[in-house]
Amino acid sequence: MNLQTILHADAFENEKDFLKSEIEKNISGKLDAYIRPHLSENNDSVRIEAFFDRSKTGFDGKLILTLPDTTLRASRENFSKLDDLVSHLFTHLKTQLLK
Repeated sequence: MNLQTILHADAFENEKDFLKSEIEKNISGKLDAYIRPHLSENNDSVRIEAFFDRSKTGFDGKLILTLPDTTLRASRENFSKLDDLVSHLFTHLKTQLLK
């Protein structure tokens, strides 16, 4: 699997490394087994694009997962903790991959 991660988080200059590590942890811990059936070869390209922003009531996020045969999206709003937001977004992608 050739994984490309794109992070859009201009409002989180100090937290970018943390967000990248949370994304990598969730991909390897939650999604990799669910992504593999969608790949025809080991070098197939997988792209995850992550968007994070601050709102008046917390943090908002969106993930776009592009596989060779499909594109999935998940978005959530008003989370008080960034790690909870990232985990929740990946849980929703996993649920979509199960369908």
